[in-house]
Amino acid sequence: MGNMSPSQSDFLIHFTGRGGRPHPHWVDADIRSMSAEERLRSIISSGLMRAFPPYGAEMRCVSFSETTIHHLRFLLGERRYRPWGIVLTRPQVLLKGGGTVAYIQDEETLAKFKGAGLDHWAVRTGGSTDWTHEREWRIPWRWPTMRLDEVRAILIPDESWRPLPKGEQQPELWTRSRIWVWKAEKKKVGEFKPGELV
Repeated sequence: MGNMSPSQSDFLIHFTGRGGRPHPHWVDADIRSMSAEERLRSIISSGLMRAFPPYGAEMRCVSFSETTIHHLRFLLGERRYRPWGIVLTRPQVLLKGGGTVAYIQDEETLAKFKGAGLDHWAVRTGGSTDWTHEREWRIPWRWPTMRLDEVRAILIPDESWRPLPKGEQQPELWTRSRIWVWKAEKKKVGEFKPGELV
């Protein structure tokens, strides 16, 4: 997409497990009780992502982190994110009405976002709270679920993993998608073509 700098990426990842932090209480109990692997399996099997309001907002959203491979190493290492997720591209997110969040430090600017009904686009940062490492993008979504017709890739930590046991027919989203396998020992991603891991 256009000419991006080396620090930018076309890849936006929705991680299904992040740093061991529990999901907030307003996220459905069944989601809170799942592991990162189980959440990814649910998304792949249903073809649906569930949307929830981000902290301090009312509008439902689906959130993503913009990441280069170098930044992915940082998130999976230093920030202890889990290598389970759904990867979209910038154009895919933009076509669904998504975009980048604004990282806001002062209360006056934050109040303007809230006053305009745009609090889902603002992330409070500063002091001991700093979320800028997430490079967050959001898709505001008024419905509880968002259908995934096409993704850039599915991120997993082991190429032997499948959403359903081997020998069973795998979900369509799995067979039609590229699979990214995070190779922890080499700190890099191996990519498999659609249908290669069935």
